[in-house]
Amino acid sequence: MLELLSVLVPIALIDSLSITPLGLVPLISILAGPRRYATALGLLSGLFFSYLGMALAFLFGLSTLLNQINAWLSHRWHNPEPADFGVEIIIGLVLLVFGWPIAAKRKEKGDKKSLPEKVTPGSAFSFGFLLTVVGFPGAVPYFAAADRIAQANLAVSGMVLSVTFYVTIFIAPLALLVILHRVLGARLDGFMQGMQNFFATTGPRIMKVGMILLGLFMVADGVAYFLGSPLLPIGYPG
Repeated sequence: MLELLSVLVPIALIDSLSITPLGLVPLISILAGPRRYATALGLLSGLFFSYLGMALAFLFGLSTLLNQINAWLSHRWHNPEPADFGVEIIIGLVLLVFGWPIAAKRKEKGDKKSLPEKVTPGSAFSFGFLLTVVGFPGAVPYFAAADRIAQANLAVSGMVLSVTFYVTIFIAPLALLVILHRVLGARLDGFMQGMQNFFATTGPRIMKVGMILLGLFMVADGVAYFLGSPLLPIGYPG
């Protein structure tokens, strides 16, 4: 279990790069207004419970299918065929061509959402809830995490705990900023503005570059197979 959680942490932090820049803008506004911490809690609660609900629905709805896919992939891993690497090249090319817009999709959807003028804890909760809902179809890192959770063969309680842990890490950067603001007050405003600028520019670029690099690797691995110089030892014929 601890090994699984240690794997989920970096995946969840990568996933958080998609929500942190979108959440920073309303969070900064909230922390400058009345009832700041109650309203910030409403925003974080909306993000948390909406993501948790969708993540659990995805995991339990597709866990059986994921296990079947894992068994098939395990067999093909040890018994690869040329067609497998042809498909790998195609997927890699798709990532190279469409990886950039796919990674940007969550940000574009989130940018269309804005807080109402009079922010209350309830309206902040609704905003956070909707912000996560519109971005969940692009939650590629979580889909990878769900696959790892399904592979762990945990009891239902263990699976729920793992997903809850993942979502907690997912919103941790925003939650940490609220805690730091409570401790440091206005002294944190400059830092938060810098964080907003960083995530707004660097976060999406990291996701986009990551998809492109993955696509390049998949194309190179597939081509290397046909050239007789494999990049990964996955059961190539001698």
